[in-house]
Amino acid sequence: MEWEQYSQEGNFLCEMPKPSAYTEPMITQSATETVTQSCQSCSTVEPARFKVFYDEQCEVCQAGVSWLRVLDSKAQIDPQPITETSVTDCGLPLEECLRQLHVLEPDGTVQIGWGAVCRLARLFPSTRLIGVLGQLIGLRWFGDLAYGFVARNRYTLSKCRGGACRVAKPERVRNQAKLTPFWSCYTLGFLLRLPLVCWAGLSSALERIATFLRTRQKRIEILDGKLIVLILNGFLPNAVPLLFGELFTAIIYDGAAIDPGSPKMRSSLKRHIAKLRSPVLAVVATHAHEEHVGNLNWLSDVVGAPLYVSSLTAKFLMPFKKLPWVRAAIIGQPPDLKHPFQLLEGKLKTQNGELEVIAAPGHSDDHIVLYDPAEKLLLAGDAFMGTYFATPNPDVDSRKWLATLEQLSELEVEILVEGHGHIHTMRRDVPDFPGVVIRQDPKAAILEKLEYMRWLQQQIEAGLSEGLPLRAVEASCFPWSRRSSWETCATDECIRLLSLGHFSRTELVRSFVRGDQDLLPKVFEVRLHCD
Repeated sequence: MEWEQYSQEGNFLCEMPKPSAYTEPMITQSATETVTQSCQSCSTVEPARFKVFYDEQCEVCQAGVSWLRVLDSKAQIDPQPITETSVTDCGLPLEECLRQLHVLEPDGTVQIGWGAVCRLARLFPSTRLIGVLGQLIGLRWFGDLAYGFVARNRYTLSKCRGGACRVAKPERVRNQAKLTPFWSCYTLGFLLRLPLVCWAGLSSALERIATFLRTRQKRIEILDGKLIVLILNGFLPNAVPLLFGELFTAIIYDGAAIDPGSPKMRSSLKRHIAKLRSPVLAVVATHAHEEHVGNLNWLSDVVGAPLYVSSLTAKFLMPFKKLPWVRAAIIGQPPDLKHPFQLLEGKLKTQNGELEVIAAPGHSDDHIVLYDPAEKLLLAGDAFMGTYFATPNPDVDSRKWLATLEQLSELEVEILVEGHGHIHTMRRDVPDFPGVVIRQDPKAAILEKLEYMRWLQQQIEAGLSEGLPLRAVEASCFPWSRRSSWETCATDECIRLLSLGHFSRTELVRSFVRGDQDLLPKVFEVRLHCD
């Protein structure tokens, strides 16, 4: 996990000694001079691979490595972020590696700067011509000039990108870095990745369409019908799974119907309920978001089953405040909660047993999860929305979410059911269903999300302590070196645009700094009440 790598790199010293294996005559000031040396101390060099030492603090370097990984179909390269260990083990100078790209060939030859770029380009058929032309006198001179500029402004161009400035000389980076060159470097890194961003966006769109067509109005029965996933649809709600990949579902577990969707999905829910072979004995809400609570009273009346909500959910639903118009138009404005209903306590009786009711604030303050210790099954609602969740709504409190994930990580979980349809399990009695069942150990998934959010918290607290503006802090949480940052960039920005900023990466940053008393942030309250 890349965020684990960042946290581990935080242990390196700020000032690192020049490696004893390095002697000055071996590398000159020329950015393109080829140097041959014996790398006897580098026991990890693989015979047929090129070690590429790149600076994780530099967006341009990160972008270049992303392209190398795409081009390297034959696994010829081994990208190595610069750390004290990675360079000194190979007898290379730390300071010079930070200034310019270094490539260690399998035979021990070292290529530097523009010469290293040309050597790498010649490895791949699609870029070979660039590598050949780059060695011509005119282009070689230009490449040397560009690398010289970068070298002279080395610490100015970085701004603790993704926590990577912990790798080497972080104090020099923090003291010398300016926001203008930082944004220039960040933007250039994005532009270099733009074709990859577009390709990832197109691939994701095709995958979302395929999943939507495969799951549309499906009823998925698991564990001999004890667990049923109802895929809910609606004319306007269908835009969400198509554009963003988030399925709308209602879960029925051992007779308890959980989170039965919004009013605009009621026709879909009605068709599902008519085809059920077993009775619904209880209706439950995990939290008060509109796609989960819009049919609570309706379903309770139709099936004649009692309705259960937490006390805080009842407070949020009586009355249900006016939604921003985009959410109301697409998903639907839920009606106010009406009596009769019962408050959830420690246990919820089901057809063949009972579920533990566990408070799980974070995604929202009123969130609860339901746990079956006998089956080792967790009905997580939105307390787990995949490892990578970058565009929360404005009532998310990520500090509380961290505490919830720590609590959930202590449970014995073999099947984890998300509120939007995904099921994480390794159990073979759960059949495969593409787009729904994810073959992943649920405890490992929870721990992975926990580590990711801890890394985010470190990034945000560090950025704010340095006085960085919110947008710069946000950028530090989505460095282009992390694949997830650029793979989901198109989708995340589409969500920001269509929700008028209501769901965004910016809200993720804000979710770590909200006051403890802000059940709903002021900006959200204003949007809720505006006409």
